[in-house]
Order: sequence, then C-alpha cells, then structure tokens
Amino acid sequence: MPSEANSRKFISQYKLELLWSIAIILIAYFLFYSIKHTLIPSNGFASYYTASRLLIEGENTADFYNDDYFSSKVNNYVDGIYEIYSVNMPTTALLILPLAFFSHDTARILWNILNLVLLAFTIFFTLKEMQFNQAWLPFTLILIFCFQPLYSNMLQAQAYILVLSLLLIVFFTYKSNKDHLTGLLMGTVLLAKSAGTILLFLFAIQKRWKTLIWIIIASILIFLITLPLLGVNSWLAYFDKLIKCSSDPSLSVSAHQSIYSFCYHLFSYNAKWNPHPIIDQVIIAKSLTIILSFSVLVLTVYYVIKYKKVELALSSFIIISLIVNPATMDYHYVIILIPIFILIEWLRRNGTKLYWRLFVFSFLLISLDLPYVSPKLSGGWVALFAYPKLYGAVGLWSILLIALNDTKYENSKSGS
Repeated sequence: MPSEANSRKFISQYKLELLWSIAIILIAYFLFYSIKHTLIPSNGFASYYTASRLLIEGENTADFYNDDYFSSKVNNYVDGIYEIYSVNMPTTALLILPLAFFSHDTARILWNILNLVLLAFTIFFTLKEMQFNQAWLPFTLILIFCFQPLYSNMLQAQAYILVLSLLLIVFFTYKSNKDHLTGLLMGTVLLAKSAGTILLFLFAIQKRWKTLIWIIIASILIFLITLPLLGVNSWLAYFDKLIKCSSDPSLSVSAHQSIYSFCYHLFSYNAKWNPHPIIDQVIIAKSLTIILSFSVLVLTVYYVIKYKKVELALSSFIIISLIVNPATMDYHYVIILIPIFILIEWLRRNGTKLYWRLFVFSFLLISLDLPYVSPKLSGGWVALFAYPKLYGAVGLWSILLIALNDTKYENSKSGS
C-alpha cells in the first residue's frame, strides 16, 4: 500500500504538469495527423471543390443534384473519388469558391490551414470566455484533441470546424442579447450548411423575435445576392432532392448516427444497404422514428420553456439537431463540442460523481474511434452496438436536462 500512497501523492503534486504533458502530446499528434492527411483525396472536400469549380466554369447549378452528372465531374478533378452533391444547398457551392481558382491539391492545403487557424481561434476564444484556467485548461484541451469527429473532419476536409466557429460566436452573441449579430451569423450558417436549422425553433419558443427577423434578413440578402449566380432552378432541384432524401435506404447504415438510422437499421430491410434487420417491418421503423424524435423535442421544449437558461437551452437544441437529422455522420458531431464546453462549465460547479461518470462515459462513446461501421455489427440484435455516438449524444442531452432543472446553477454562476 505504501507504493499506492506514493503514487497518489506524486499524481496530486504533479497533476497540472501531467495534464499539460498529455495535452501537448495530443495537440502535436493532431497537427501531425492533419498534415499527414492533407493531400489524401477525400469525398467531402471533393464535393465542395467540384461544385465551386463548376460555378467558375459557368455550369448549371441545378445539374449538381443529378448524381451521375456530378459524380462524373468529381472524377475529372479528383481522380478515384466517387461523390455526389447530395442535399447540400446551392449556396454551399460558394463555400470554398476563392480556393477553387487553384489546383485541387493547393486548395486542399489552404483549406486545411484555414481549418487549423479557425480551430485554434475557436479554442482560444472559448476557453478564455469561459475562464477555463488551472487544471481545467489542459483537461479541456485533452478532451478536444482526443475527439474523433475532429479527426474525421480533417481527414475529409469537411466544413464543420467552420460551422463550429460560427455557432460558438452565435452562442456568445445570443447569450449577450446581441440580436442583430446573432441573426446575421445564424443566417450565414444556415445558408452555408443546414446544421442547426432547428435552432430557429428555439429562438421562436424563447420569443427572440428580433433574432429571427435578423436571420430572415440575412437569409434573404444572401439569397438575392447569389441568385444571379445560382439561379432559381437550383433551389427547386435542392428541395426536390431534399424530399426524396427522406426515403433514401442508404440512410439506414450505421455510418449515420441518428435516430432515423437506428430505427431503420433495426426494422427495415434493403437488399443492398440493410440485408439483416431484426425484423422487416417498415411501419415500426417509421413509427419509432417519429415517436422518439418527437419525444426528444417535446421534452426539451418543456424544460427550455420552464427553466429559461440560454446556454443550456441552446446546447440541448444543438444535440437535437444532430440526433434527429437522418444524415448525421461522425464529422457532424464536431459541433457537439459546444454542449461539451457548456457541460464542463456546469459540472465543475455542480457536478456529482454520478453526473461526471455519465458525462465521461457519454463523451467516450462519441470521441473514441470505435468500429461501429464494422460488418460484424451490421445485422440482427448485435446492431444495437453500432450506434455509440447516438447513445453518447443522448447521454449528454440527458445531463443537459438535469442541468436545466438545477435551480442552483444560476446562483452558482452569479456568485462566481
């Protein structure tokens, strides 16, 4: 037992140094990983780059929603990659437009550099605003840089670090009642990527009408400014694609970590995408999807209306935006870092051992690189183990409801 006591004394004495050592190692590894995968072709960036290149060349944006057409164009710019434009909005094609004047490899390098700069700014700004200091600072950095969705975002060169940055600024401006900034930024987010669309519902139930008005103004302005370039037909094609997407059988694969995918994976047969459900009863899949999604939304709305805590309310709606979106994949989960930051702030003031254990367990389900897309987890009851990120998100959402119900939270904040 003396050795155990000595170990505890050593860890207690050098806790801060140990945490910083681990954080620095993880940051160095993340940079190494990002640089290593910079020139590896990826589906996500191939879609952005191709769309922007086609805009420059004067192609019809409405044709982007023709999968055969778009995938053939992708292959012209990025050899060996098959990708479709999917249900990205027409305005998403503008996302990397300035970079599309360069070659694919140069554009990819510049995009990754921009992502790293944005991430560094976002982390610095957030940790400073939330006053994470002493051991909390390296502890939070460790959580960030062992977060698998962040690595997936860099591997795919996706846009969710940008979305994370914008949503975090939205969070701080919304919290500070800066309605015009919140609205302008949120309008920009929604027309770049549709992530967080459900936040409009939050603004409505909290009667933040000025915010909603500014979102509408920003959206209309962006729509009108880009209309000569994108055309009306592109928006008609987008909405047609969006409607058809809801019945796409490929959404049942476990790469999509959502309520929809979970229910359809278990109860809807498809020869190509889901040949081994528990039972083939699509009515169960549809009903369960509606019931679970509606229940999550109603319960959250009830707590948000009753307890009126801005940061916790916004965090809970960010999680809902992920789990009720049928197409949610691992890199989409980057934006769940916002609820994670908020929960750390709450837990360090009010957390019990039980809440901390639930938080850590939920975080690990999302952050670990688990083999949930393995064919071994694709059929029958074992498929219940194929949705760790969904379960982790539900766990964090549960803690947020507890936090919303915590009457001591506001008192502890005002007294800090």
